[in-house]
Amino acid sequence: MPPISPTPDQFPSTLYGIHDVEGLNFLQQNNCSGWLVHSVHVWNDAPADYTALRNANCRVITRLNNGYGSAGTIPLPAQYDAFAQQCAQWVAASKGAQIFIIGNEMNVAAERPQGQPILPADYALCFQKCRAAIHAQPGFANVQLVPGATGPYNIETSYPANPTGDWIKYFQDILTALSGQYDGIAIHTYSRGQTPSDITNQAKFPPPFQNNYRGFLAYQNFMQAIPANGRNLPVYITETQPLIQDTPNWLNQNTSWVAAAFAEINRWNSLASNQPIQALTLFRWLNTDPNWSFSPKPLVLEDFRNALAQNFKLRLPRNVLPGQTLAQAALAAAKSKSWMPVNNQAALWRFAQVNGLQDQQTDELSMTFNGENYLVQVFNLGIVYVKVGDWGNIKVIPK
Repeated sequence: MPPISPTPDQFPSTLYGIHDVEGLNFLQQNNCSGWLVHSVHVWNDAPADYTALRNANCRVITRLNNGYGSAGTIPLPAQYDAFAQQCAQWVAASKGAQIFIIGNEMNVAAERPQGQPILPADYALCFQKCRAAIHAQPGFANVQLVPGATGPYNIETSYPANPTGDWIKYFQDILTALSGQYDGIAIHTYSRGQTPSDITNQAKFPPPFQNNYRGFLAYQNFMQAIPANGRNLPVYITETQPLIQDTPNWLNQNTSWVAAAFAEINRWNSLASNQPIQALTLFRWLNTDPNWSFSPKPLVLEDFRNALAQNFKLRLPRNVLPGQTLAQAALAAAKSKSWMPVNNQAALWRFAQVNGLQDQQTDELSMTFNGENYLVQVFNLGIVYVKVGDWGNIKVIPK
């Protein structure tokens, strides 16, 4: 299935986001219509109701995980079908979410199931099964399914087509393997330090990674690696934070790092030729690790408030028109597919209605048998056929 076109109501007003739904109160206190990222364990965590979050004019990006650590962010291949069905059941029982990410940083060894590397072809197969299972749920055919973000600066997963384990190559190989069958793009990026200059630092790695930025500007490497069939899709940076001496850490300082990070993404979006980025979410709100969490650090929160005061508005993806109504978006989605013609004066169609065969499933199909021309048409409860001209002698094959 090709990408699902997003509608304007799937987006908040601004770029600003927080990893963890518990950050909602902070956004509300600062009158921010922004993003929240929710990471869930689909086997253990109860399906979530995000109605209150949507009513606060915020939007959620839900990340579906098979597990954490050695359980694997996605399972071993033998469990792909079961994982896909569990994801589908979790999504179907949830409320208020329209964007779902499958897995996380699949190239990182710590995310492997029982230590088995997740190669791009493996991940693509798992993702496709999850996407098909979720879209098959009644009422969820149009939710956005997004591949998991690649771990930047990580070279732990190598394979014949990528012998150095280049993270940008891994990211690109997954999107290529998916052949346009995904609905958005997730990115992680971090800086080497917590000052504004660390956001725009252009330092790159030594060979063989001499084209890859070492810090926050790695987001640009990912953006440039997006295949042509993904250039109109939404892009979400679902994790960012400073690395201090190469280790994730928030220092309790207001250095204007947060403000500079949002200003950089806004600068990128201001260039009309660039594929816009719809979200930048700070990792993380929950205090699961004192180095990862910024919520207990008042000077970082002060920096964040200053960033919010800049009020950087979200630039919609190229395949969504600003001001488009829900009805217009539905019409655009309908026009993206070929419509099946209905001729309610045709003999086969009238025969099907009289005989209770329900709705048509195909147009009239032409065939030749023993030199004679016939028409065939499929309906819910039967396949009808007739020799051209012999309209009073229509036959039906029950289904």
